[in-house]
Formats: sequence, C-alpha cells, structure tokens
Amino acid sequence: MGNQLLRRGMSMAVLAATLSYADVTINDIDRLVNDIKQERLGLSAKEIRNAKDPFIYLNGKYSKVLHKPKAKKKRYRFVLSAIINDRVKINRRWYALHSKVYGYTISKVGKDYVLLTRNNERIRVFMKRKKSKKIKLLVK
Repeated sequence: MGNQLLRRGMSMAVLAATLSYADVTINDIDRLVNDIKQERLGLSAKEIRNAKDPFIYLNGKYSKVLHKPKAKKKRYRFVLSAIINDRVKINRRWYALHSKVYGYTISKVGKDYVLLTRNNERIRVFMKRKKSKKIKLLVK
C-alpha cells in the first residue's frame, strides 16, 4: 500500500514538472511550420559556375586517383566433399596427394580434412558435415 502511494506521488511530481515546462502552444507550432514551408533561395547558376573549388589537392593538381590501389590478394574458396584413400574431391574435381589446387599443394590427407600448403601458408579444409538421416557407408 505504501509503495502505491509513493508511486502516485512520484508520477504526480513528474507530471507537474512536465506541465510547468510545456510553454509551447498551438500558435507556436503553426508559426514554426510556416517558417519551414517558406521557399529558400540558393545560389544562381552563374554563381555556382564562378565558385572557387573548395578542395585542396596534392601538388596543386586535380587527380581522380590520389594513390594507387594495392593489388588484391586472390582468395579461393575450397569445398571438400569427399576423401577416398589419398584422393580428395575439392570444388567438384578429384585430386591426388601432392597435386596442385589453385597454386596450393595437397600435402596431407587426414580422416576428415586436407592440408593445403603454398610457401609459408597453410590451409586446412575440413569436410562439410550435413545433418541428414540418410544411410552412411563407412569403409575401413
């Protein structure tokens, strides 16, 4: 019961404070809307043509490209779909151990992954596991 009285008292205090600061009337709102509706004049076409360029350029010259873009490193997407002995199916093609795939060498064939190497770079590509209730054939 005491909490309800406290809540009512607090809500009345907040309401009174809000109403005391609400000095905006309908006439004030109408005046603001009319000010917004007024057409604003911009620059004429002649003034725009004669305007000075606001940008600062390196070496005082305009250049579309200020720096040369770096060569993008190619990224390949490898999808390992099958492994049988030392043969693997990557991106719908079959490869043997030590063969090349997009410049990477197949250096190791694991139970559920393949290790691809190029220079100091190593990529492990794992089998994609599907959640299905189909029969799985395991060969030993």
